Amino acid sequence: MPIPKPYFLPKRNHGCRVETDLTLWGYRAVTLQNELLRITVLADKGADIAEFLYKPKDVDFMWANPTGPRPQATSYPPGDARMNFGDFYFGGWQELFPHGSRPEDVHGGRQPMHGEVWGLPWDVRVEDDRPERVSVTFSVRTRLTPFVLERTMTLTAGSPVLEIEETAHNVSPETLDVMWGHHPAFGAPFLGKDCVMYAPTKSVRVELKHKTTWPVGINPKGQQEDFSKALPPNSRKGRMLYLENLTDGWFAIANKKLDVGFGMQWDAKRFPVVWIWQEANAGRKSPMFGRAYATAIEPFSNFPFARERGEKLPRIPAHGKLSARFLAFAIPNGKPVKSVDKDGRCRYRQGSGVRI
Repeated sequence: MPIPKPYFLPKRNHGCRVETDLTLWGYRAVTLQNELLRITVLADKGADIAEFLYKPKDVDFMWANPTGPRPQATSYPPGDARMNFGDFYFGGWQELFPHGSRPEDVHGGRQPMHGEVWGLPWDVRVEDDRPERVSVTFSVRTRLTPFVLERTMTLTAGSPVLEIEETAHNVSPETLDVMWGHHPAFGAPFLGKDCVMYAPTKSVRVELKHKTTWPVGINPKGQQEDFSKALPPNSRKGRMLYLENLTDGWFAIANKKLDVGFGMQWDAKRFPVVWIWQEANAGRKSPMFGRAYATAIEPFSNFPFARERGEKLPRIPAHGKLSARFLAFAIPNGKPVKSVDKDGRCRYRQGSGVRI
């Protein structure tokens, strides 16, 4: 008779491996790792990516909010149930679906800030577990809207690239529109004044309304500024930038001093804009009190407040689906990035260091 499959994953200490029986701050957690990367996902908290560690440099790119994670067992409610993204925000990388930006009435119900899925527990299914390759699918059914979102995350031996394949299913007989984005936030010690951002565009909006050129343009005060440079922590500034008119779907952020970087690649038709949230210890009141130094670079389907402005949104037909693919990868140097191909390989601009 066949031997039954074990209910646990055998321990392995080499090559690719995955662990699914971890707990962090009271949340069920999953780690995927290979020789170069360790990825930690909080399955019980939005399948947030809490860690994206590049082992050769011992650099975790993700921001760690100094307020710390709120333990899952915390019982007291947030001050505003629809604005509770910030109350539960520990840093890291969130998925924003089926809504982005501030709370709003969506399909007859009130959506919280940045949608539902970041605050829900996700199911976990191991698809592949071999030294050569590990693959895990996280899935969630939304409560306020009729969607099922699936995210499969894969690591291959010897590769600094995390593959992410996603499908959003509409399980209702109604055609529905969505906003969809990813919110990876970067922090110190990776983030610093030596960091530079790269993206294939010449257009940026400052605080949405002010349009200028990227990377060097005119800021709202009428001064020339290189927007691709990270704000230094002592600047006490905070702002939103929005990249548009992308010629391809990718971004990179590199620290010249640490000689390491991070990048993402995606379909620019599916996610045609990039939100950049920059916080350099500007918030002096609760909950940050001047302690937040972070930059989030966010591929998104739309600009914020898209529904309010009547912007065209992606639509998922009745009982239909919408799929997306991302690559997230460590860059083993701090060189200026010229382009990123479909496999996450970078080409660099040599000599002058001019950014494009």
